[in-house]
Amino acid sequence: MGGEVCKRKGFERGPYYEIEFVKEVIIAKEAKGEDASFERDLLKSWAKHESYKGAKEALASCDNTLPPS
Repeated sequence: MGGEVCKRKGFERGPYYEIEFVKEVIIAKEAKGEDASFERDLLKSWAKHESYKGAKEALASCDNTLPPS
């Protein structure tokens, strides 16, 4: 978890990439009608940490991708 950001192709890691990956998982699971509460809780907990600044925005963008009920 966390650490230095690595932008070398195939070796992407760091908070930015972790947040983006979890965001993609949430969107994919919810598109299939599956439960993504664990992933949402993970982003919520990451949002409390300084190194995971984008977690709150990623969670908000997941909420915007939900189809209207």
